Amino acid sequence: MTNLEKSLNKKGRRANSVAVIGALFGDEGKGRITDELTDYFLNKKGFKKIVVYRDNGGANAGHTISMNGKKIGLHQIGSGILHKGCTVILGKGMVIHPSDLLEEIKEIKTVFELKELPAELLIDEMAVLSLDTHRALESAFKQGKSNTLGSHAATGRGISPAYADVVYRFPLRMRDLFKSNWKEIFIDHYDRYSDWIRGMGMDLDSMVIQRYKGKEYKIGNINQFINDLDSIRELIRPYVKDVYDTVSKHWKSDTPFIFEKSQAIGLDMRWGVYPDVSASNCCIDGITYSTGGIINAKDISARYGVIKSTYMSSVGKRKIPTFMEEELASTLREDAHEYGTTTGRPRDIAYMDLVMLEYFCRVGGIEELVFTHMDIVYDVGVKVCVGYKKGGKVVPYRPDQEYLSDVRAIYKKFKPWKREFNSFGDYSKLSKEIHTFINYLSKKSNTKPVMLTYGPDRHDTLVI
Repeated sequence: MTNLEKSLNKKGRRANSVAVIGALFGDEGKGRITDELTDYFLNKKGFKKIVVYRDNGGANAGHTISMNGKKIGLHQIGSGILHKGCTVILGKGMVIHPSDLLEEIKEIKTVFELKELPAELLIDEMAVLSLDTHRALESAFKQGKSNTLGSHAATGRGISPAYADVVYRFPLRMRDLFKSNWKEIFIDHYDRYSDWIRGMGMDLDSMVIQRYKGKEYKIGNINQFINDLDSIRELIRPYVKDVYDTVSKHWKSDTPFIFEKSQAIGLDMRWGVYPDVSASNCCIDGITYSTGGIINAKDISARYGVIKSTYMSSVGKRKIPTFMEEELASTLREDAHEYGTTTGRPRDIAYMDLVMLEYFCRVGGIEELVFTHMDIVYDVGVKVCVGYKKGGKVVPYRPDQEYLSDVRAIYKKFKPWKREFNSFGDYSKLSKEIHTFINYLSKKSNTKPVMLTYGPDRHDTLVI
């Protein structure tokens, strides 16, 4: 039995349930792994149904999937969307921009030449709305006098302001779009955000924000704001449901569940390099909240942390101890196309940091590792950070940028390996160098390896 099969059938846990979690700083290949796991359950294991559930983030996510030589970067939609028999659920823990979501649905149909989505798409009526007003407030923070690292590192997708509405206790939810007094609700919201932005010396109605694919959009006055929402209400209504009973029914059955997390633990506001972090819960426990307690995250059988095997990438303003020398980083960035799926920003490139990885796996509930990008290896070998020093003393990771800024990395070097994956198709037959590398990272992070990928195509994958 493979490690993958063992992980999906742990004693005392719900069989065929798996969380796919970013183990470092995002962009590790979670969408690709979710897509392949969906194919595994439907086509290799013979299940007739499967649920792919997203519980956090919003339009700031960027999960790339491919089929028949075509690929697309998904932002708000779960990566099982191309599979018939799959139900994709956008959960309560997400913050959803409805206009962008409709554009994303349209692009999926265009790219893959589809009349209808192959999968069933459901949006929890309790999911929070992230609107143009939220993006405008985030833009105002960036343009304002504040010079904080967090505000300048934001993606511009309005994620933090939308989550802040939940904390302030006046969130807008998907179901609010269909209430009889919906206009009053959204006018009140517009006025509130207009007052806040005016307090920073700007006018909401003249602000320009970015929508899907970076298209600039002027928010306009209250009438334009309401008319814009009115134009999409009936288009998105068929997808919006009370999903509580649906989730409960499938969880009590033998239907496989894949929980596709957004971002990564290194971006979680509790555990990441604060303050350049995201606002959502990037760890496995967010699933319990998003499902309304139907699913206890502790019952999920497999908890996959996805990493880029030989390096890390980071988009934003954070400074981490293992940033790579620019000459090698530039080569790697082009070879691996390291540009943000959502923002298009060039990603910073760093050596693999085992100190961070062990910490993130421990606090994030990760028990297995998926090694992507195993084909990104050079003759110079693979450097891995195995410890930190600060002031001459060995120190641990802490989730604090100020603390990390003067930490020095201690490295261990591994021999390179040949890009021989296609020749074997069997993990046990791969070179000693590959086994040594994977076993070392797994042991130090207290995890077990389950999969590796060695190319951009859907089936460039080996099960361990």
